[in-house]
Amino acid sequence: MDHSDTKKSIVCLEFFSGIGGLHYGLQESGIHGHVVMSFDMNENANSVYEYNFKMRPNNKAIDYLEPVDIDTYQATCWLLSPPCQPYTRGGKYLDDEDPRARGLIHLLGLLPKLKHKPTHLLLENVMNFENSRSRSLLVETLGNMGFKIYECLLSPVQAGIPNNRLRYYLVAVKTDDTTNAAVANECKRRTEEYLQRGRDAVFTEWPFGPAADQSSAVAKDTATIPLESYIDHTFDGVASLYVSAADIVKRKNFEFDIVQPSSERTSTFTKAYGSKHLIGAGSLLQTKHMDVRENGFGAPEKLLDLGLRFFSPKEVALLHHFPLGSQTNKPYVLEFPENLTQRQQLQLLGNSLNVHMVALLIKHVLFTN
Repeated sequence: MDHSDTKKSIVCLEFFSGIGGLHYGLQESGIHGHVVMSFDMNENANSVYEYNFKMRPNNKAIDYLEPVDIDTYQATCWLLSPPCQPYTRGGKYLDDEDPRARGLIHLLGLLPKLKHKPTHLLLENVMNFENSRSRSLLVETLGNMGFKIYECLLSPVQAGIPNNRLRYYLVAVKTDDTTNAAVANECKRRTEEYLQRGRDAVFTEWPFGPAADQSSAVAKDTATIPLESYIDHTFDGVASLYVSAADIVKRKNFEFDIVQPSSERTSTFTKAYGSKHLIGAGSLLQTKHMDVRENGFGAPEKLLDLGLRFFSPKEVALLHHFPLGSQTNKPYVLEFPENLTQRQQLQLLGNSLNVHMVALLIKHVLFTN
């Protein structure tokens, strides 16, 4: 992209870009900004990103980036979605000792050294990041640099979207000039006090602080969009989406997460969705005998006639509020290259985020302060 085009707007860098969820969130927010470079090492994700944004992400390991690699873009806004595994049970809660946390830790070390430091930053991760040492380092680094920090745990269900994807978000806006020694000392004092609050500093519902606009953001009485409106019944005929009888009957002591089109919410879709990991990876859609309500515990054979299938990549993308070609006339839409399998598409979506929640935070918090 020609950097001259970005001088009149917000210049963004997208780290751990995946398939571009943060980029789509910036687009949906309506803020006049441009992502001038993204960074990720996942080649499938990078192929999708390039396919849609016509820009190949930098695949250099983030923990090997030098200040010049970042300063060259003169970015004013950072968007980040670091790997979540260091902060999950599956990742053994290794936190900053997990090799997958190195990229974020490295960026925090580079941040004070940059000639062109960002003035705005948004980071997304899983719930439990707020309890981590990585979070403490993040808050300490930004707070000491004069950033005002907002942290929250939010789920799309709070915005009326029938998908429970509770995530940690940090929004930071540069407000103080820490080149002044007295101001710098005051920032350090405030940051120490903030960190002493621990998880109590994290908002758990919208609105929070003066940045919230309840009329157009996430209101407490927001009506849930029917799940039916996210379902494309043409996929009811796709054999590869159906769960095999063998995979069902061998799980006698598990409760299956089964939803119907009339259900009010679905559970979090993970990168394991669409595979043989049927428990805890995401909801299964019931397509037959809607008068029957079963979870299969102790008698999974009762589920065999219910027509259980996975949500398709298109349906998961819609629940994550990605703009699709047939749904919108926005400049950037999500499409997958033909060489990616259904399983690969679902894996990439499971590693991604909810675009609408990011857009709300960018519009109503990040650029209203």
